[in-house]
Amino acid sequence: MLVPVAAEETDALARGDAGGRAIAPGWPHDDTSAALGFIRSGGVQFLVVDEAGRIAGECGTKSRPGPDGSVEIGYGLAGPSRGRGLGGKAVAELVAWLEAQPDVRVIEAEVHMSNTPSRRVVENLGFHADDPPAQGYLRYRRAAQRERR
Repeated sequence: MLVPVAAEETDALARGDAGGRAIAPGWPHDDTSAALGFIRSGGVQFLVVDEAGRIAGECGTKSRPGPDGSVEIGYGLAGPSRGRGLGGKAVAELVAWLEAQPDVRVIEAEVHMSNTPSRRVVENLGFHADDPPAQGYLRYRRAAQRERR
């Protein structure tokens, strides 16, 4: 489940102050501060909440969609919350939310080649990698899929 993050919450959340919300072991993780900081560049961020209602990570966009309608996503979970499908569910929910935004035409993600679980998340959601990798990273893309009326 995704919970929207307000800009005024980011500093406190990055410090681990969840405003009374439960947090999963290992959260905030090493990348939490950077991820939440994307709000400052126009990105949209969500907290990833696990099945027990605890904050386990975050996901969102790194900026507003560009003039061509492309937007890059990022996502991360605390180590103890990985490997149980939570990341895949969170990214699927984020992608569905982005596809409902009229200014989004292409969703992108940059994933290190060695991060097999993260690569699987986007590949299972229909993202395709460009070749060749740049400095060890693959850039994945997926066209926004909207219902035809």
